[in-house]
Amino acid sequence: MTTLRQRVAAKRREQTLALKKAAICFAIAAAGFTMLGACASDTSHQRLVEETYTVQQGDTLRTIAEAYLPKNTGGRRYILEFEEGIKELNPWIVENHYTIHPGDKIKITYWVKDGKEDDE
Repeated sequence: MTTLRQRVAAKRREQTLALKKAAICFAIAAAGFTMLGACASDTSHQRLVEETYTVQQGDTLRTIAEAYLPKNTGGRRYILEFEEGIKELNPWIVENHYTIHPGDKIKITYWVKDGKEDDE
């Protein structure tokens, strides 16, 4: 049988351990937000470029995204994210069940580093 003193000591150890765990979680979260802030502040050295592309025979959203992705020099952007950006800028594509035709005009945006010329 445990004494009152032993139970109180065990309770304090539990509380101390819980505080240590909370402090570690807080430190990890703070480091993550610091890293996120460092990445977000990098956008001050970028500019957004908007182009209009005329769809050619045989084009798909993927091939258009693949052609423009290398122009995105202002930061990492993945192909699926780039395709979604095209759909957001051109809601008529979604309304037409993702069908595009030669001659359609599509707005495309991408980020470039300041001072870097885009290839229009």
